[in-house]
Amino acid sequence: MTESEQLVQTTIRSGDATLCGADGGTLVCQLISTGIRALVAAVEDERVASHGPLDWGDKLVGRAAALLFTLVHARSVFALKMSTGAQDVLREAGIPFAYDAVILDVLNRARTGPCPMEEAVSGITEPLAALETLKQASQALSDAGHDNTPKRGST
Repeated sequence: MTESEQLVQTTIRSGDATLCGADGGTLVCQLISTGIRALVAAVEDERVASHGPLDWGDKLVGRAAALLFTLVHARSVFALKMSTGAQDVLREAGIPFAYDAVILDVLNRARTGPCPMEEAVSGITEPLAALETLKQASQALSDAGHDNTPKRGST
């Protein structure tokens, strides 16, 4: 395990971030948020995009998040919980991954059905299309009063 992979795992497991990216043993991106909005923000962050491949960590990685990790050319992905669908996407993209627990599906916050972000990309395999769809779905949830604006941690 590289120094960056270890840093990502330690940061996520400690709760110091819900999403982080590291390179050369240094955190390049560190966010605290719920839902997929932090990852969408990171994908669109010019500083992150221009940095090059990072080792990424996220609290929960479903298929939607995995599609976004392919956009940032992740060097590796770690999650506390990772869905089987996320594993399929990452495996197909050739991105190494690790997790503490595997889950079949990502559920909504009330645990009454599937996560709306996972539903939004259920038939999508193209990462850029997934990004646009997730931005629209996230905006619709915000408009409905479910704001999850990411908070930046120190980097």
